[in-house]
Amino acid sequence: MDLRQELHKKIEKIEAVFNIAEVLSLKIDDNYIKRYYRINKIPYSIFHSRKDLIYMGISRDGKFKEDDLLEAARTVEQYIRSLGGRKVLELATGRGANSFYLAKRHPNIQFWGIDISPSQLGRALRKAKLAQNYHPELGDYHILDKFEDNEFDIVFVVEALCYSGRKDRVLSEIYRILKPGGVFIIFDGYRKQAETSWTKEQQLAETLIERGMALNIFESCESFRKKITESKLTIESEEDVSSYVIPTMEKFERLANRLFNSPLLAKIIVKILPKEFTYNAISGYLMPTLIKMGVAAYIITILKKPKE
Repeated sequence: MDLRQELHKKIEKIEAVFNIAEVLSLKIDDNYIKRYYRINKIPYSIFHSRKDLIYMGISRDGKFKEDDLLEAARTVEQYIRSLGGRKVLELATGRGANSFYLAKRHPNIQFWGIDISPSQLGRALRKAKLAQNYHPELGDYHILDKFEDNEFDIVFVVEALCYSGRKDRVLSEIYRILKPGGVFIIFDGYRKQAETSWTKEQQLAETLIERGMALNIFESCESFRKKITESKLTIESEEDVSSYVIPTMEKFERLANRLFNSPLLAKIIVKILPKEFTYNAISGYLMPTLIKMGVAAYIITILKKPKE
């Protein structure tokens, strides 16, 4: 079966369980995003990682291992060593898994984290009691007024910048708070191809994935690069690791497949459980196919504030 046939069959199975028009009409705002993370607090731990590493693993050998979920933390660690960094900020710190891991390994370095979700931040605050050098706070990454100019050696964000509709504002704030020579590390998903080249089913699938993940839209690679160019930050490196996240995505695909292969039972589940949880099945089912088709991409981007 080729990928277009695979996508067609998946959409048919989704239509047998969900009201597609209802999914597409979903309005996403900050309150919905907060509710999404609150409702998925336990499911994330059950279905993904009990260590709170709720990210895509970067499986460079093609086989998923729990250790692959630490790729972002290891990347930050590399820059801590190369820059001699003493102060690090994580945007959308969530449950704090990455920063807590790093704080334990680097007790003489101060780690800060902000997140808009109180339910997510609760776990981070509990972790902070076990690491005196980790300081998570409630906050919006568009507004970093609490931090001084030139304060941080490293800022990083994992799979959360995609929720911003004002990335230019975020980039401006990051430029302000980074020290000259400091870096901004981004792990995130994007629309890879221009929409004009997509089939109707690819467009439908991409939008369904976004709604399932409580997203309005994934930005295109080209659009984000333009915003970087317009900021004062420069691209230190950019790595497309789409093929390396497929093993993680296929875990979600297998879970979703159980649901869609039992449509009668699935309809009952969908009626009983909140959409903030059940819509995840749509995203998990479709993501690996769109990655393989080259419609979507997962990229590690390192931006740098030039030295004065």
